[in-house]
Amino acid sequence: MLPILLIHGYSSDGKNKSTQKIYGQLPKLLKKEFGNGVIEELDLSRWVSLSDGVSLDDVSFAMDRALKSDYTHLLESGFHIIIHSTGALVARNWIKKYSPKPSPVYNLLHLAGANFGSGLAHIGKGQLARWGRFIFLGTDAGIRVLKELEFGNSKTLDLHCHFLKNGNDMYLDYKVQEFCLNGSQTFSGILKNVIKLIPIRYVKEDSSDNTVRTSACNLNVNYITITPTNKAKKLSSASLQRLINRREENTIIGDGYYKLDLNLASNRGLVPFGLLYETAHFGEDIGIVDGKKNRRHIIPVIKQAIQTPYKLKAYEKMVTRFDKLSQKTLERAARLKKNFLGWDKHAQYEAHMQVIFRIRDQFGVSVEHTDITFQSTQQSSEQNRLETMIEDKHRNSDYSGTLTFYFRVTQYKNKKWHNLLVNVAPLQIEITAYEPDSELIAYAPIKIDLSSEQLQDILQPFCTTIIDVNILRLPKEEVFVIKQS
Repeated sequence: MLPILLIHGYSSDGKNKSTQKIYGQLPKLLKKEFGNGVIEELDLSRWVSLSDGVSLDDVSFAMDRALKSDYTHLLESGFHIIIHSTGALVARNWIKKYSPKPSPVYNLLHLAGANFGSGLAHIGKGQLARWGRFIFLGTDAGIRVLKELEFGNSKTLDLHCHFLKNGNDMYLDYKVQEFCLNGSQTFSGILKNVIKLIPIRYVKEDSSDNTVRTSACNLNVNYITITPTNKAKKLSSASLQRLINRREENTIIGDGYYKLDLNLASNRGLVPFGLLYETAHFGEDIGIVDGKKNRRHIIPVIKQAIQTPYKLKAYEKMVTRFDKLSQKTLERAARLKKNFLGWDKHAQYEAHMQVIFRIRDQFGVSVEHTDITFQSTQQSSEQNRLETMIEDKHRNSDYSGTLTFYFRVTQYKNKKWHNLLVNVAPLQIEITAYEPDSELIAYAPIKIDLSSEQLQDILQPFCTTIIDVNILRLPKEEVFVIKQS
């Protein structure tokens, strides 16, 4: 069997923390599960995440240097990777920047991979959190890493979009098989009661493991682009102003100025994603890496993923197995008793999804002053309005033109899980922007109409949808004038 490399997550490298403490019992249990002598080599990596001046590019470069200087045999023989949390970005970034095609990485298993960010990253960048780390842990906060972990970081989105392009498919071109596992529960026991008192939603979000949302771990991402048509590019200043006036008056602004292109996960081949029962991001009780109560459920799944041969049928079979794992988790969660004095455990397992709008102009510049409006056009009272499902909205602090919406899309009712997207109403999305520093610049407003069927294609429970918006920035005619002398 090929060697296995373990890559930890953010803040696991705290002061005086050994690799044994970082990975807990996982290495020992892996050796026991696979059998003595089966694992050729088990390597425990250690990387710096808590230095303010270290970025993920630095870490991936250092990983490449370590492999090429001391572990060339891994590059020659091939190896598997098991990551936790931010280790997902380290591994994927290394593959993007340094791996040949095909890659020496065979199977890459994500344990709560923070692929599309963590709400705690934004909190962790705050001055109070930084002081706390310095006083109690003697470390920096790892500001650059936290920036790349924040919802909607453009550099991180570009990392994942790289693998959606022709010639860069993770399975077909790099020949890497990825697997994703994530829990949907916060801490247990006394710590859970303490967490309830903390006024930070991201440590107790539903459909999250107290750090990473299930939808942020899942790599079955839908990618949508909204781009201007030639009709929009030919708008005169007067026509553009009439368009803006109609938008401000809440009248129909007309179609044909922007087009929609879909790149759906279902058309690329699915990545196995499994929802784990009674599992949190960390903790000796139910943590995904070293929780004592859930080892018998998690270790066998890890073994199955690592032993999957590179064959399409075998990989597709794992998609089905992971789907069954998720279904079994929901069946077990449905049997939980409701506690009227505490959290509703059923709500923790109600599926959510996140939609990331990245709004840039035709020059690729993030547009700061933007507004997004959702307006459902219900045709019957039985249809569900998408805007009523919004649980959270986050504007990225470095890329203010990027907004992440978090939606609750299933509901546990009458002892059943109900997918609210099945009866979702048609939706109209309007996106506007303005330039506060000049009256000579205006943006052509966007109106996109989506049918119920289209919404069901591009939005799925436990998944992320990225919508890259190219909003047209238009200067008035007097910005550049040519006259014949």
